[in-house]
Amino acid sequence: MSKQWVVRLALLLLLLLSACARETPSPAAPTSTPTVPTAPPSTAAPPPTPTPRVQRLVLCSTEPLTASPFDPSPAGNDLLALFYEEPAEQVAYRWEARLLARLPSLENGDAFTRTVAVPPGTSYVDENGALQVNDGDATLELPQLVVTFELQDGLQWSDGEPLTSEDVLLGYHLAQEPQARGRWCDLVERTARFESLNERTLRWTGIPGYLSADFPGFCFPPQPAHSYQGKRLAEILQERTPPGTGPFVIESWEAGIEARLYPNPHYNGPPPLLEEIVVRFPQFNPAQWPSLLASGECDVILPDPASKISWQQWVALMAQGDALIWADTGPQPTFQRLDFNLAPADGRVTPLADRKVRAALAACIDRGELAMAQPGQAFLPAETFLPPDHPAFAGGTLTRIPYNPTHGQALLEGAGWRDVDGDGIREAHDVEDFPDGTPLSLTLTLAPQYTISAAHIAANLETCGVGVLPQPTDARLLYAADPASPLFGRTFDLVLFGWWAEAPQVCGAWRSGRIPGEENAWIGENFSGYVSEVYDETCQRALTAVDAGAQHAALREAEELLSQDLPTLFLTWRPYWFVARPEVQGLQPDASNPTAIWNSEELSVGE
Repeated sequence: MSKQWVVRLALLLLLLLSACARETPSPAAPTSTPTVPTAPPSTAAPPPTPTPRVQRLVLCSTEPLTASPFDPSPAGNDLLALFYEEPAEQVAYRWEARLLARLPSLENGDAFTRTVAVPPGTSYVDENGALQVNDGDATLELPQLVVTFELQDGLQWSDGEPLTSEDVLLGYHLAQEPQARGRWCDLVERTARFESLNERTLRWTGIPGYLSADFPGFCFPPQPAHSYQGKRLAEILQERTPPGTGPFVIESWEAGIEARLYPNPHYNGPPPLLEEIVVRFPQFNPAQWPSLLASGECDVILPDPASKISWQQWVALMAQGDALIWADTGPQPTFQRLDFNLAPADGRVTPLADRKVRAALAACIDRGELAMAQPGQAFLPAETFLPPDHPAFAGGTLTRIPYNPTHGQALLEGAGWRDVDGDGIREAHDVEDFPDGTPLSLTLTLAPQYTISAAHIAANLETCGVGVLPQPTDARLLYAADPASPLFGRTFDLVLFGWWAEAPQVCGAWRSGRIPGEENAWIGENFSGYVSEVYDETCQRALTAVDAGAQHAALREAEELLSQDLPTLFLTWRPYWFVARPEVQGLQPDASNPTAIWNSEELSVGE
C-alpha cells in the first residue's frame, strides 16, 4: 500500500464523544420474592438474537456517461473498478497480477528486447517517445520490446462464461475504434502486433524504439466475446449491466438515480466482505453533498464530486466526527512549479543565471506556508517532480534548501546584491554584466488561477529585498506554443504554473533538446533553458529503461541534479481526496491507482 496522508481528527473526536457517553448505568432495584410461591416461577425468555447488520456500502458520485476501460473518466473509473479488473493492476507503484498467471519480467523470460531493422517508410518511436516514420534513405536499427502474457486457468466472466485469449484480443481490437480514448488507445499506436498463441497465452510486440518499464500492464483489457462479438464500441459503451471480472456485478443501473451491485460468484480473488454496494447519483447542488454524508445517506463521497466541494466544508464535517478525509496526490499528480529563466530567448542578461541568486530566492520562499494558505489547492510542499511516496523519490539525497530568509539575504549579499540606498530593493554592486545600481527587480508571469501563490511568493521575496512584479497572463496565451507566449517564447524572469508528474516522462521537461525555440517550432517544455549533458543522459536512461529498478535509479539521479542546479523550484502538490464516514473500514487510497475504491473486496462497514 502506498504511503497516504489520512486525516484522523474525526476518529479521535468520535472516540472522545463515545467515551463521554459511556456512563455506567445504575443497577436496577431487586424484586422481592414471595415467601411461599403459589406457582412455579416463570422462566424469563432469552433475549432475542440481534440481527446482524447487512454489509451494505453506499457510495455517492456524479454519474458517468460510461464505465469502460476505453472511455475513462474519474467517475467512470470508480464505478468500473467495482465490477472489472484488468489483467494486471498497479498498487503502490508496483504491478500485481490479477487475471495473469504471473507477471511477465526480464528475469522469467516473458519479456525481452531485441534489435530490429527499421527500413525507410516504417514507423518507429524516437528518443522523446514520439511516433515517427523513417523518411530517410537508410535503414535504422532500434531495440524492440516483446512481452508474453499467460492468463490464469479457469477464469470466468461474472455470468459464468469462460474468459480466454479471444476476449483479450477483442479488447485490443476495440481499443482501435475511433471512439476509444485513454491509455489503451495510446498503447495501440505503439503496438506492432498483439496475437494469441493459445487459449491462455498472448504476445505483445512493440513498435521499434518503444521501451517501457510498465510492460507488465500491456495486456489489453479483455471484453466478453460471447456478448460483444460483432458489436462496435459505440454500442458497447451504452451497456449498463455488462459481464465483468471484478469483485462485484452490476445488477441494475437507473440513470440519474443509482447503480446496484452484488458479489460476483465467479470472482477470481477472495470473496467480498460486503453483501451489496449501491452507487448513488444525487442530483443536488454541490453545497448539499456534505449533508448526505452527515445524515448517513452516503457512506463515501467519491473524488469527482468531493474535490469540487469546498475543502472547508469537509473539514467542518470532520470536526463534528462525521467524516474522515482521505487525501494523497492522486492518479494524476500535479505540482506547482516556479521556473527561473536562466537564458532568456531575447538574449538579455539575467541575475537568475547565477545559481547563488536562485538558491537565495529559494531560501526566501516559505513553501510550507504556501501549502497551508491554499486549502483544497495545495496539499504539501513539493521537493522534486515526484511525490514523496513514489519509489523513485530521491528523498535524503536531494540538495535541500529550507526556508531561511536570513540565509537567503546573506546569499544575495555575497552575490553582490545589496540595498545601499535603503529603498527596500537590492541593487547590483560589482556584479558581473550588471551596472552598479541595477535594481534586483523581476517579473513573475502566472496563469490567473495561481494568484494566491503569486501573492505569497512576491511577499516572501520582497522581504528579502527582491522586487517582484506579478504579470497574470491569459492561459490560452500562456500555454500557446508560440513566440508571443511569455512561457514558450521564454521572455519571463520567473514563471508560476502547474505541471503533471507522469513518470518517467516528467523528467523530459528539463532536457536540453526540449527548449522551445524557432528551430523546433516553439514545441518543448524546458522553459528555464536548463542545459546539462549529464542530466540529458540520465533522463534518457529513465525514459528507455525496461527494468523498473533501473528506471527508478535514473529518476533519482535526475532529481538530485535538478536539486543541485536549481532551474526550477518545486512548490506544492495539488491534493486529490475523497471523504468517508468513520465506520467504513478497509479503505486504502493509492496514488498509483486510477480509482479511489480499487480494493472493494476488502471493504466493510463497522458499527
